[in-house]
Formats: sequence, C-alpha cells, structure tokens
Amino acid sequence: MEVHMIRHILLFSFRDTVDRDARTSLLEGLAGFPARFPKMQKFQIGANVSDRDRTFEYAMTVEFDERTDLDDYLHSVYHEQFVIERFRPLISQRAIATIEVRS
Repeated sequence: MEVHMIRHILLFSFRDTVDRDARTSLLEGLAGFPARFPKMQKFQIGANVSDRDRTFEYAMTVEFDERTDLDDYLHSVYHEQFVIERFRPLISQRAIATIEVRS
C-alpha cells in the first residue's frame, strides 16, 4: 500500500466556564487556518454529534500531502502562538492523532 496523505485529527472540549462568544471566536480562529496554511486540504471542524461517545465536544480534521507539510504547520510561529494564547486557556481536554491515509 502506498501512503497518499497525512491526516491530522484534533478532538477537544471547552472548559465549563467558557462563554459562547469565546467559543465562537476560537472556532472561527481554527476555521481560518486553511487561509494561512495553503497546504491544508480537506479541512473540517464541527461539533461532535455522536450518540455513542460524547467525551469530546468538537473534532477537527485536516489532510496534508506530506508529513513535512504537517510539521511545517505544527511548528509555525502562528500555530504555536494560537495554541498557547487562544486554545489552551479555553480547553479542558484534548486528544490529537496523526495517521497515514493509504490506498
């Protein structure tokens, strides 16, 4: 099998004390990532609507052609500052996975 893409997955939940405006602002900030990082593909973010597991409130997925494209995104100054200044203060829990998408 050949690797075709790298899929990066983020699951997260807000702290109970985070108000609607702050949630909306963070979600809009995340949704703006593809405009800043053109190598992002198939970007999706949305509320968890699962009837089976509500551990996390939201999920975000994005694909990259190469692992180096993901690494460039993850280690960018903008991403690092966003995570430290805007994401972490509002989030109670998160899980991150990166998988190779094969055909």
